[in-house]
Amino acid sequence: MQHELKQVEVRLKLTDKAGVFSMERIDTPEKAVSVLAPVLAELDREEVCVVNLDGKGRPINFNVVSIGSVNASLVTGRELYKTAILCNAAGMIMLHNHPSSDLQMSRMDRDVTEKMMYASFLLDIAFYDHIIVAGGTGETFSIRENVPELFEPSHYAHLISHVADGVKEEASYHGTSPVTYEILQIKDGSNGEQYRFWGMNYVQETGLQVNVSDYESKYQGKLKPGETLDTLYERFNLHRPEDFTGHSLSVSDVIVLESVGDKKAFYVDSFGFCEVEDFFAEKLERAEITFTVAECGEFHSRGRYWDDISNAEEAIALWKEYQKGPLNGIPSIGIQIHKPGQTGMEDAQMDLVSGKKMDLDMLRYYPEINAEETAIQKVCELVENLHDVNVVGNIPENMSAELMIHGFNPKGEIYNEELRKELSPKHAKRI
Repeated sequence: MQHELKQVEVRLKLTDKAGVFSMERIDTPEKAVSVLAPVLAELDREEVCVVNLDGKGRPINFNVVSIGSVNASLVTGRELYKTAILCNAAGMIMLHNHPSSDLQMSRMDRDVTEKMMYASFLLDIAFYDHIIVAGGTGETFSIRENVPELFEPSHYAHLISHVADGVKEEASYHGTSPVTYEILQIKDGSNGEQYRFWGMNYVQETGLQVNVSDYESKYQGKLKPGETLDTLYERFNLHRPEDFTGHSLSVSDVIVLESVGDKKAFYVDSFGFCEVEDFFAEKLERAEITFTVAECGEFHSRGRYWDDISNAEEAIALWKEYQKGPLNGIPSIGIQIHKPGQTGMEDAQMDLVSGKKMDLDMLRYYPEINAEETAIQKVCELVENLHDVNVVGNIPENMSAELMIHGFNPKGEIYNEELRKELSPKHAKRI
């Protein structure tokens, strides 16, 4: 006997579409996922769907919410919860596919999960899980199982005040008239591509600066009585003006409100909006971080010396070449920081690799380098690519979460199994 998981879509009312059939009864969330996963695995574009559940956790129906490109699908919480509200669901599960077969959770996947959890508290509709389906293989990745903290209510306590603050800032404009608004979106080729579709928490963690120079104007208008940032978000997603040239309003876009010469910028965040106080400030030039290589680490002036080396591979190649030279010295690899407006004599420089040893503890004695996140990332590049030295000590503890990408925990200890060779209390890595 075949059992059907009914598919519905939203128009003016719920209407039936062609369903997905199974030889087993579809009476649990796990069964619904097992039926839908093979279907999503065969698709060549990202699709997002939700499975609506009754009070006993039994599947009622599913709805395809969004159809995107080969690697992205933009959705709003409003659309995700629409069918759940119309069919009086008590809970839901979200699924989407990665046609590339990559099961890794993206930043956008995490942001959407957080948005759905936050909405579930407001709507009193339980959000049980977000499932990623690998294209071709049908393998699944449960975000609840792998990142359980995203489903803890305590994770969202601070967001209520965050959203409330944004509403308060927005409301301050409605006592004045007129109020104009401008929709800004990140322009191609700008530094903003680094944080496109990122929530503000990720932007802040990585030390990036949201700045007007990264954006271009897509629409300008006058705020009507009663209109808010939320209604603008709805309009530029569901009822976009014909002369609007941008994409649907999304995370990382900026809405600028202006009244009587007062101008404020609101970042479209994973939850609501947050004001960017220094959005219009002149963007500061960032320090230039490069490698140095000396044939004689004891005295750089004796022997060959190179600076302004941009990547670790080139620095390592020179370092190896210098070991074969006629000079009886100890070749070194160093880090150099050049800040805008200062002379070469003022540049901060330290040798990190000397002979067959890399001493991470030395970073503590160079605050100019220790304070630069990019410099620490360069250190990580050396650790990843230099395979014939002993790495001792730890990276200073004041490093950001960005280092996690490179296989380091916040204490500088290597936790990535691909990088780990042998650990001891005194050695971060020993080869």
